[in-house]
Amino acid sequence: MNKQCEIIRDLLPLYMDGACSESSAQIIEEHLSECEVCKAFLQSMKSNPYEESLRRETEGVLAHHAKRQRRHTLAVGMGIAGVLCVPVLVCLIVNLAVGHGLDWFFIVLTALMVVASLLVVPLVAEKQRILCTMFSFTGTLLLLLLTCAIYTHGSWFPVAASSVLFGLSVLFMPYLAHALPLPAFWKRNRGLLVLGTDTILFALMMLCIGFYAGSASYWRIMPPIALFNGGFLWLLFLVCRYLRVNRFFRAGLASVMTGVYTFSVDHVIGLILGEGELHPWPRWNPWVWNFHTSDGNIKWMFLTGSIGIALVCLAIGIYRRGK
Repeated sequence: MNKQCEIIRDLLPLYMDGACSESSAQIIEEHLSECEVCKAFLQSMKSNPYEESLRRETEGVLAHHAKRQRRHTLAVGMGIAGVLCVPVLVCLIVNLAVGHGLDWFFIVLTALMVVASLLVVPLVAEKQRILCTMFSFTGTLLLLLLTCAIYTHGSWFPVAASSVLFGLSVLFMPYLAHALPLPAFWKRNRGLLVLGTDTILFALMMLCIGFYAGSASYWRIMPPIALFNGGFLWLLFLVCRYLRVNRFFRAGLASVMTGVYTFSVDHVIGLILGEGELHPWPRWNPWVWNFHTSDGNIKWMFLTGSIGIALVCLAIGIYRRGK
C-alpha cells in the first residue's frame, strides 16, 4: 500500500459521512476508480454493521435536531410576521377613519414587506435562504418604489428601479453566479456572466436616465463616456481571465492598463465634454506641489509605479517560464 492509499483511507470515513469538501471528494472518487484495493476497503467499511448502525443513529439525531430547530425558527418568523401585521392593521383603520381611502396605506404596507423580506423570509425559507432573501428583498423594494411613484404621480420609477437593480447586481451577482445551478458553459465563465449582467443593467440605467432627463446633450456625451469606461473594464477582464499567457504577464499587462487609464481618463472625458483645455494632459513637475501641480504629479507617479510593477511581473514571468 503506497502513501497515496494511506491518505485516501484516512479520508474515507469523512467521505462516507459526507463531511469532506467537494475537491477532496473528487480526489477520493478519482482514486477509487483506479485503485481496486481502496475500493474494496470502502465496501468493507460500508458493510460493517456497527458503522451502518452508528451512521443511522447519527443521521436520526441530526434529523431530529434539524426538525426541532426548523420548528423554532418557523415560530419566530411567524411571530415577527404577526408583529408586522399590527401597524398594517392600525394604518388601515386610521386611513379609512379619516376618509382618505387607501392611499398611503399601500406605502406603509410595501415598506413593511421590505422589512419582512429581511426578517421573516430567512427564517421561514427551507432551502437557499440567502437566495430567497435576496430575491424577495429586490422584489419588495421595487414594489415600494412603484407604490411611491404612483402615489406621488411621478415618472421617476424607471430611473429608480434600474438604478436599484444595477446596484444590487454589482453587490450580489457574484454570489448568485456561484449559488444558482448553471449550465456547464456558464459555470466555467461565471466572471463573464457577472460582468455581462452588470453591463446590461448599467446600459438600462443610463437609457432610463436619458429618457427621464430629455436632454439632447446627454445623448451626445453619455455613449462615448460609457463606452470608454466600460471598454476599459471589459478589456481588463478579458486580459486577466482569457489571455493565455503566464499569470505574471497578465498581472503586468493589467498594471500597465490601469496606469494608462488613470493617467488619461480626465483628459479623455474632458475632450468628450468639449472641455479639453480645462483638463489637459497631466504635467510632471515634481519640484512644485500646489493645487495646480499635485494632480499631474500624482498621476505621473502612479503611471511610473504601474510600469515598474509591470516590469517586475514581466521579469518574474520570464524567470518562471524559463525555469
